[in-house]
Amino acid sequence: MSASSRCNTKYTAGLLLCAAISSSSAFASNYIADTTSDDASETMIIPIEREFLPAENESDKQIRKLLQHAPELEIIAQLNNDVIHFDQAVTIQFGSQDGPLYDPQLREIQVPYQFWSDAVKLFSTQYEKNEKQAIYKASMDSLLHTLLHEIGHAYIDIYNIPVLGREEDAADNFASVILLHHVENGDDIALHAAQLFALEDAQIEQFDNLDFIDEHSLDIQRYFYTLCLIYGSNPDKHKMLFKEIDQQYKVEKEDICQDEFERIHENWSLYLEQNQIDDEADSAKP
Repeated sequence: MSASSRCNTKYTAGLLLCAAISSSSAFASNYIADTTSDDASETMIIPIEREFLPAENESDKQIRKLLQHAPELEIIAQLNNDVIHFDQAVTIQFGSQDGPLYDPQLREIQVPYQFWSDAVKLFSTQYEKNEKQAIYKASMDSLLHTLLHEIGHAYIDIYNIPVLGREEDAADNFASVILLHHVENGDDIALHAAQLFALEDAQIEQFDNLDFIDEHSLDIQRYFYTLCLIYGSNPDKHKMLFKEIDQQYKVEKEDICQDEFERIHENWSLYLEQNQIDDEADSAKP
């Protein structure tokens, strides 16, 4: 049974997404696409470390054990080795009190265990109780996107990249471009991340003024913009994403999303490729 046929679409945003999620197995492997230089392994790359803080309750203990043994998290290590190329130490700390966030003073990405339990709880509303593999896959995909988002903040910090506009939007774009261009089945991962944005938006009963001056875009904006980039990355594969948009606007929005993906992809690629060249030059020095 496909993921789209399993979805319980209680809100309009979910209708768009459930029509688009691929019918691949819940445990389909996601691995690094062959888009990197053969010289990548010769550069000076500092591994991204992972730290798992002690759990304070039984639920967190189970989450800690699950994440410690999750093979999907190896994607982050592969991406650093093949695409990101950090030349300074960055640590992912699971079990923090706050977050998800990136601390530039500590060069640390902090993710509370509760992020996982919250994601599972939200995705459980979209699947039957016995579809645990699908819930796990959606939650893990959302975690991967979140980690790449925070890695985007770290990348901006370490390489002093100027950001015109919200840095949170730039980090979202970093995560999406990395997934869509460098990870096999990365569009499925991005779709689940978008779904989590929509589910979080559905929890909001009323906005207040602070929501509109937050450093993040609204969850529903993050949802639709992620869909926009997914469509723009492969219009033929994702032609159903915008099927509910009025026909008079549909073609225009599809064209815009293709332009948006190209623009975002080209901009981030300039930095990623230049840093790789710089790293190779440094490693060649006597």
